[in-house]
This record gives sequence, C-alpha cells and structure tokens, in this order.
Amino acid sequence: MPPPASESALFQHTPDLSATLKREWEPGCQPDEVYEEYLPTWRAWMRNKLVDRLRRENVWMAEWQKRVRTERRDKFFYYSAVFGTHTFFMMFLPILFFFGRPWEARGLLYVVGTGIYVSSYVKDLVCTPRPYSPPVIRLSMSTHHHEYGFPSSHSTNSTSIALFFGQWLFNLRHDVGYLSVVVGWILLAIYAASVIGGRVYTGMHSTADIIGGSIMGIVCWIFWIVVREPFDRWIMTGSWTVPAVIVPFVLGLIHFHPEPMDDCPCFEDAIAVLSVILGCILVEWVPLGGVAPWLQATDPGAFYRYHIIRQVLVGIARLVLGLGIMFAWRLIAKATLLRVLPPTFRAFSHILHTQLPTRRFYTAATDYKNVPRQAFRPIPSVLDLQSGTSSPAASSPTHSPLLTPQRVPSMNGKGRSPSPMALSQANLRLRALRRESGGAVASNGEVRQKPLKVRTMALKYDAEVLTKVGVYGGIGFMACGVIPYLFEMIEQSILG
Repeated sequence: MPPPASESALFQHTPDLSATLKREWEPGCQPDEVYEEYLPTWRAWMRNKLVDRLRRENVWMAEWQKRVRTERRDKFFYYSAVFGTHTFFMMFLPILFFFGRPWEARGLLYVVGTGIYVSSYVKDLVCTPRPYSPPVIRLSMSTHHHEYGFPSSHSTNSTSIALFFGQWLFNLRHDVGYLSVVVGWILLAIYAASVIGGRVYTGMHSTADIIGGSIMGIVCWIFWIVVREPFDRWIMTGSWTVPAVIVPFVLGLIHFHPEPMDDCPCFEDAIAVLSVILGCILVEWVPLGGVAPWLQATDPGAFYRYHIIRQVLVGIARLVLGLGIMFAWRLIAKATLLRVLPPTFRAFSHILHTQLPTRRFYTAATDYKNVPRQAFRPIPSVLDLQSGTSSPAASSPTHSPLLTPQRVPSMNGKGRSPSPMALSQANLRLRALRRESGGAVASNGEVRQKPLKVRTMALKYDAEVLTKVGVYGGIGFMACGVIPYLFEMIEQSILG
C-alpha cells in the first residue's frame, strides 16, 4: 500500500461504492517537527499524545472499515451525518423562535452553541489530524473535513442535542405520558449513536475524537443545567451589567481563540455561533433594560390556538417573511461593514502609529485597499446552505506524519511560527519518503496519474472578523426577538 500523501486524504463524496475517490487537502498533516516548532510546549504535548494514539488506531480502523462497509450502510451513515452538522442546527434553530418556543430555542442555542465554540477552540488548540488516509477512506458530503480531527464536533453537537431534547421530553412527562418519554429517549439515543458511530465508520474521526467530543457535549449540557436559573434571573433584572459584561466577554472569547498552525475554518464557526448567542442575549435584555420596552412578543404561543388551515398559511408566511428579513439583513450588513471597517482600521492604525492586531492567515487593513466580494466565506446556516461538496485540492511537498514517528524536541515552546531553517530541515528529511499518487484514485485501488497542483489559500482580511460579528450578531438579535415581535404585530392587525 502506498504511503498517504502529505496534507491530503482520499475522499468519497457519494455513497456509491463504485465512485471515484478524490485526493483533497486537510489540516493537521504536516510533519510533527512543524507543529512542535510552532505550538507552545503544553499544546505540542497534547497533540503528540493524541497523534500517538491515532497512529495506533489507524491500522485497525482501515481493516475494520474494509470488513464492515456495504453500500446500504454507506448510504445510512453518509446521510445521517447531516444531523450532527452546524448546518442542521442553524436550520432548525430559527424554526423554534418563529413558532412560539423561545425558551426552548434559547436553551438549545446556549447548549449547542457552547459545544460548537468549545469544540472549535480545542480543535485549533491541539491541531490534530483526522485518521490518516490512506489507508482509511473518507466518506463525506460536507466540507467539515477541512477542520482538525480532535474533538469530533458532530459528536459534541449530537450528544448535546439528544440530551437537551431528552430533558425537554422529561419535563413534558405529565402531558405526553411516560411511554412517549421512553420512546423519545430511545429515538434520541439511536440518533446520537448513529451520528457518533458514523464518524468512525466514514473514516472521519478516531475513537479518541468521538469520545472527547461526546464528553464535551455532556459537559456543555450539565453546565447549562447548573447556570440556567441564575443566568435567567440576571437577564431578567434588566441591569446594565448584562451588556457591560456580555459584550466584552464574547469579544474576548473571539480575540483569544487559539491560532492554529494550518488554515482551519474552526475560528469562523466560533465567531458565528458566539455572535448569534450575543445577539440573542442582547435582544432578550433590551426590553427588560428599558431601551425598547415594547420589543417583545407577549403571546408567543398564539400560533398553536389557530385553526389548522390558518396554522398552515401563517406558518408558511412566517417562514418566508422571517427568512427573507434575515437574508436581507445579511446582505446589507455584510456590504456595509466590509465597506466601513477597513478605512476605520487604517485610521486607528494611523492615529495610534501602530499596526492593529491581526490573526494568522488574515491580512491587515493597511495592506489592502478593498475587500473582494468573495472574501466573506459564509458560515453554514439556514441562510447559506452549501452544496455539500468541495473541490479537490492537491497536497503539499511534505510527507504525512504517519511515516514520521520520530520527533525532534521543540526548540522554543513559545508558540512562534516555525523558522525557515526548521521547515527546510523537515522538508529535506521527508522528501526522500515522498510517494505521491498525483491524482484521483478509484475504489479498486487503480491510480490515474495527474500532475499535482499547488493548493492556494484564499486571502482573508481583518475586517471579516468584525463583519461576521455584526452580521451573525444581528441575525441572532432578529431571530430571537425582532422577528417574533413582528409576527405578533402583523397577525394581531390582520387576524385580530
């Protein structure tokens, strides 16, 4: 079996067993020396432990995958993985707000949103690869493979969702009966087990990834149970300490998000979910704090008292109007902020006579004039559903760490970027081991040779960070408060 190509993996983007495999780039697969040079000592130590475990698991995972894969199972786990993605969560969440379940919707947002942030934070913290491919074959329809491996965000999401709805069912036990609660729990357990187990079946995660992700989902759920009542009481006071604490706290979480070695989209997911949570908290506080006392729906459950035909018509109207408002906000806010923020950053940089802080892989405002339209990568949500496929990307000229078990001790452990000398030595040391396939690989193992293309990164701009905060914060503000209020006002004026 040929060794895996560096920084790439073999993907199957359809459950058809006869499908042609594609080699695509993914993070975490540069030589270990690169990460030990860049990461602080404690982060490198955690990564080394996880990578050692991954190497031990990789062989049996590939053999197990060969034994258990069938076309029927491929289809099941291929499609069930959708229910553990951020896309599924962001599609489902506005519906609860639009249809009179604001308390449950907020709880779900805080539980699952916390899990999304924590898993994204840890991914960028330890920078671990997914199971090396080959020998493992990946089965995926989404672009989540462009993230690091540990922990599995699918496992975190599905665990926290299952626990949250399980608790919701238990609270309704006197209304629906214990039999319905037990049946619901069984279905939720099947849902979580299918998503979590499917991550190993599809070759997307190791057992350490899914165990770590599941534990994080449990911890986030327990954390919300503990803080829910005191947090709600604090919001209900209407005190100005709410925005005074929440706004800088959320911005601090964004600012101090770990900077990874590779260009991983985890940071963008973290920005999106934190901003939605921020907007939701602020719109709950606004009427209580006296800023806009009228901005709250007084009877969110009125929808369920409508006649069935009226429910259908009103439901369709709510979805069309609500999603239309959110989509219009996204377009207007994005265009406005991308136009206003860059010159603002340049002005502050000029006044302060210093370069403003800029994250790794982002370009400072002083180094560009305009932000191209395509620069703002959409975060998967109900407003921008992705096609579920991604274009293949070529690998880089270094070798997979699967074949580099020997490590060089970290030279500094202070988290600075790898020196050119260290990168050069790593490349020279591993160049002799290179055996690139150079193109698409069929399921029968036949390789069709193609010249490799160098993977080019799309430029990112510092203005995009605050742009995402404004856009997704506004989406949370409207979905959690403004739009339900508009629904109530319109329906009262039309339906009485």
